[in-house]
Formats: sequence, structure tokens, C-alpha cells
Amino acid sequence: MAEVARAAVKIAVEKTEIREFALPPVGSDDGLLRVESSGVGGSDPEMYRRANTAPCIMGHEVVGTVERIGDAAARRWGVRPGDRIALHEYLPCWHCHWCLQGDFRLCMEADFFNVEDRFNTLRYGTCNAEIAPHLWGGNAEFMYLAPNAVVHKIPGDMDARHATLAVPLGNGVQWAVLDGGAGMGKTVLVFGPGQQGLGCALAAKAAGAATVILAGMGRDRARLDLSRELGADIAVDVEAEDLARVVMDVTGGKGVDVVVDTTGDPDGRIAEQAIALSAKGAWLSLNGLGASVPINEIKKRYLTVRAPRGHSYRAVQAALDLVASRRWPIDKLCSHDFGLDQVHEAILATAGRGIADAIHITVSPGKVA
Repeated sequence: MAEVARAAVKIAVEKTEIREFALPPVGSDDGLLRVESSGVGGSDPEMYRRANTAPCIMGHEVVGTVERIGDAAARRWGVRPGDRIALHEYLPCWHCHWCLQGDFRLCMEADFFNVEDRFNTLRYGTCNAEIAPHLWGGNAEFMYLAPNAVVHKIPGDMDARHATLAVPLGNGVQWAVLDGGAGMGKTVLVFGPGQQGLGCALAAKAAGAATVILAGMGRDRARLDLSRELGADIAVDVEAEDLARVVMDVTGGKGVDVVVDTTGDPDGRIAEQAIALSAKGAWLSLNGLGASVPINEIKKRYLTVRAPRGHSYRAVQAALDLVASRRWPIDKLCSHDFGLDQVHEAILATAGRGIADAIHITVSPGKVA
């Protein structure tokens, strides 16, 4: 095996070049992953156009084969060379209050909302590639398996591109079901038909939701159409249809039991609409950093409001189980695949630039352009 890895490195705003890095030595506590496929996340285009985040090997939805592993790491993760795994992006401390109760996404070393310098905080796919041993992102032939990595073993016959959906589908399980309360007999409204929104629709339906409504815009037509095969009962183009009328017709004027916003909602309009379309006692998962909600309306309607905050181990494992069940046409989510030399095009396509109707895009380092 060659002792260097090729990696696509972001070197400036929306600029990538291929560089080579020496493979790190593997001790008792760590390992080395041969990357099979890396998903382009919904947040990656924003990261790609942000200044002061270079050099960086992007890619945080990673699946691969264990190439080398130390004895302690093998015992800790229950894997050996040749086993296939999917990774979380988090690199938590494993000894704080949050980690010890199983909520490592809130660990101070993993939670981006609580660190001053995100770029120099270790996290797969978003940190400084100058930090040794450099291979911190999935857009590379190999990736470093740190001692504190969060690992899921996956079946030997699972399609690597399907398995990269573990994170976005895991977000769907977390936001719609575990945090949002979607389940048997519930009516669920999801805003945004991107990776996360489709994941929420699928997770809600798999959990037993009676009716799942997915709201998008005219430019989302292909995703809205696909959503009917992935858990959505009703797909609404809000530019052509009255969403409130659809919701009230479906629910007999009561409103929905669960709302999940995956759009980011910077000005609060979706938050206001979510409250207006909610039944008494509904659960809302609202994602806008700049939005505010009226407490009086929350009190009158007896609403529970949370904000989506990543994914737990349980959520990602549930997502992988959904993929493994082969009940859903997961392959239709994996719309485009690029080689390592095409990472720039892959990220732009995820932002809707250059390729029409992209949904979940992957980078496969072994793929020849």
C-alpha cells in the first residue's frame, strides 16, 4: 500500500486542489480508514464559500473500510481490519457530563455553538488540515481514525453511497422522531425537501405517522415528487398551493401534531407559520438561528418547542437500519457521484449550481472521472 494519501483540500473560498499527505502511524488507540464514499452535506456549500476556513479536507458523511487499527481501538469499537464502518463528524471527549449520559453532540469539545475557534477544533470535515495527522476529512483516499471517534459497524454488502446517508437520515430520525415526537397516528409537517427534510419525512413515516406533509418551492419539484416514495403522503409547492388550506383540510381544522423546519428560516416566517398550523399540544422542531417565537402563542396552544441539534448514536444507528431494511428506494436519494478530482463540482452541485435536481451527492475517492 502506498504510504501517502491523495486528498481534495479547500485552499480558498470555493477553490480546491489535490494534495498528498503521509499516512500517519497507527498506535494502540487509533486507526486508519480507507474511504469508500463521502457524502456532501447540506451545510458544506456554506462552509465552502466561507472565508478563513482553509486549508481544510471537507467531507463529514464518511463510510469506509478499516485499513489498520490498534489493539485498544479494535477492542473499543469492536472492529478489525477489513470491517466497514460509518462515522459521525463528532470527536467528543468521552468524559464530560454530556458524553457520560450518551449525548456527546452537546460535549463542549464537539458542540460548535460552544467553541470560540471552530476551524481549529477537531471535527471531521470542517477542521484545519494543518493539524497533524492532517487527514480529518472524507474527501480523501484515507482518513485518520482518532481514539475518540464515533463509529458504527455496517454490513459488508451495504452500498457505500447509501451508507453515507447515515448522518442526514440520522438527523431526520433525531429531529422528527426522537426530539419531535413523530410516531403512531401523528400528522407531521416538514418544511424543506432537502436531504434533512426527506430524511424527516422518511423517519416519521417509518415511525408510524399517519400523514406526512412535505412543503417546498417550485424549484424543488423533483424532490417533492420523489418524497412520495420516501414517506411523504402530501407534497406541497407553497408557491402554487395554499399550505394552510392543505393542512387544515387534512386535519379537519385541528392542525398538525409535529412540525419540523429544516430550512434555517432566518427571518422567522416559517416559525410563525409552524405555530399557526399546529394543533394544541403539538411538538415543534424549529431550525432558524435568527428567528424568535411568541411565547403567548406557545402557551395558548400548549406547544413544545425544540431546536434541531445534530444527531445521537441511537438516531444514526436507526438510520442505518432503515437503509439496511431495503424497504425504501434509498438509491433514488443518491443522485450523483463524483471522483476525488471533482470535489469542487460536487459541492457546487449540492448548492444547486451546475447540475439540476441534485439531492444527495457523494464523492468516491476510487472513482475515475
